[in-house]
Amino acid sequence: MEVLRETCKYRILLIMTENLKIYEPTDLVLFVWPRQSELEIRAGGARSRQEAASNAWAMDRTKAERVSVIVSVFDDRIIGAWAVAEAHPTTATPEGKTRKVTRVRFDTYVDPRLSYLVGQTSQLKRRRNPQSTIQLRDLDGSDVLFEEPTGERQHGVARLGEFTLTVREDGSADLVYPATAAVTLRPLG
Repeated sequence: MEVLRETCKYRILLIMTENLKIYEPTDLVLFVWPRQSELEIRAGGARSRQEAASNAWAMDRTKAERVSVIVSVFDDRIIGAWAVAEAHPTTATPEGKTRKVTRVRFDTYVDPRLSYLVGQTSQLKRRRNPQSTIQLRDLDGSDVLFEEPTGERQHGVARLGEFTLTVREDGSADLVYPATAAVTLRPLG
């Protein structure tokens, strides 16, 4: 259940925990690069980033059924991430072609646990085909989506306000923060 309240400056999103999606490590993440759509959106077009990322991707039906997260990328930065509620594949022969193509439209919704991705550098670089999939367990910081591990954590994602710190299993880290913020880094020891 989702409840939105608008105040003059703040938007509060309340989600009941029993309705949160249960992710599996072998679920698929669909990375998309809707380049033309992003330019249209920035120019005040009718579609939202979420609609552009969720619409008409050429993909096998069985693969589409395994997609649980869509990540939208523009200029190597993640501009949106949504959970998938359902995939709607349609197979047709495009005009002027002889081979059938399956295109998939996804029903998506905002899952606040995916918000840590927005603003991060995409771990996948744009390819000729404007889409690519990886397993969810391979998504940077995805361990925050699975059951909480016991003991002291050595990697993961921490988000406080507009600050996001991602520490990977190999010990490398990214800190994303507002351009106007003052940041002090101190080495341990």
